[in-house]
Order: sequence, then C-alpha cells, then structure tokens
Amino acid sequence: MEYEKRRDECVLFLEEGFGTTDNPRKLQDAGFQVVCFATEFTHEHKNRIRVTDPKLINHCYRNKYVLFTMDKSMKHTHVEVIKKTDVAIIATESCDKYSPAQWIDALIKAKSVVRRHIRKYRRPWFAHLAIAGEIRKIETITQNMVTRRTRPMEQ
Repeated sequence: MEYEKRRDECVLFLEEGFGTTDNPRKLQDAGFQVVCFATEFTHEHKNRIRVTDPKLINHCYRNKYVLFTMDKSMKHTHVEVIKKTDVAIIATESCDKYSPAQWIDALIKAKSVVRRHIRKYRRPWFAHLAIAGEIRKIETITQNMVTRRTRPMEQ
C-alpha cells in the first residue's frame, strides 16, 4: 500500500438503492458524513430518470465523495471512466443476498478501516465490502487496466 495522506473529509455518496432516511441516518449516527442520491440528483430521483454509472462516478470525483454502491462489477464495467478520475469506490460483494440495511451495518463495522483507506490509499481505487464488515479487496485502478465489456458503453 502506498502512503498518500489526504486531508479531504470522508463524505459517503449513497447510491439510490440505499434510500434517504433510515440508512443515511444510521451512518450519520456512526460518525460518517453522508450525501444521498436523491438530494444530489433531485430531478432525476423525482422523475425516476436513470442516472448512468459514469455520471455518478464523475459526480463523486468532482465533489470528492466516496461512492458506496451495490454494483460489485463497476470496476470491470467502467474502468476507463474510473481511470480518468481520483475517486474512491466501495462496492458490496452482493446486491441481492442482503438488504441495504445489512450493508449499512457492515460499512459501520468497517468504519476504521474504511477511513484509513480513504485517507491513505492511492486513488483511484475500488474496494469490496463483505457482509461481515470487512474490506476484502482493495485495488488501485491503474492506467494499464482495460475493460472486457461486450455491451454498449453508457454515456
């Protein structure tokens, strides 16, 4: 692990699937600063307009947010977008086995490790969060990584 001390605040951006009430409140009570999809993308949320992953990644990059997502394959699907940013992404290991509330509890358990990685790990990086509250895999996204996607690219 390379040491690159950051002074940025740790602000989590919760993807739409995590909701706007109970889950963000639990994270705030645990000491995290939280921004929800619905507050940043009000028009899209209200009108149920889909926001593409590249747009979310770039939004988090511009605002220095840490993206918390249930899309465990985002690293593979959007590596070209991630390479152009300085973003930190934490993804759940599964999106359908456990409820969003269980993933929030896992993130709270991993709080000290998450904060340490956010401050010290070279960006951009992508991490997997296990339901037991552990960061299982953290990987710096490098310029020589490529995607093997076969479906059309989202804009």
